[in-house]
Amino acid sequence: MSVTESSTSPKYSISEAAERTGVAIDTLRYYEKAGLMPDIGRTHAGQREYSLDDCGWILFVRRLRATAMPVSEIARYAALVRDDTGTIGARRAILETHRNRVRDARAELEHALTILDRKIEHYAAAEHGIDVGCSDATVNTVRLI
Repeated sequence: MSVTESSTSPKYSISEAAERTGVAIDTLRYYEKAGLMPDIGRTHAGQREYSLDDCGWILFVRRLRATAMPVSEIARYAALVRDDTGTIGARRAILETHRNRVRDARAELEHALTILDRKIEHYAAAEHGIDVGCSDATVNTVRLI
């Protein structure tokens, strides 16, 4: 870790930030180029210097991507954060809309998981010679011997 003379807060090279956040160096460069990052500081030699806040932001972007937020929407959100002139409501709205999409997706996954569980129970019964058909009725009510 390198510490700049102008600040006592730690500054990290791109490789240190990558290691700290679990994000590949190429991905960090992509995040910056796509407008997903705040302005990253530079050393006098032009090398990137990531702060603790930058690393926190990277982790937040990872969470947004893990929940399937489109890059274009993250970029729009990041632009509002950088603007910081009365954009709090717009930022909140973006996150609320995304949260609702995540909740809907989670509900759909729960439904799909239920169907998978039923199909697995169907095959478990069939392995024991029990024909339970292919209805949507829960198979776990069949007693396996």
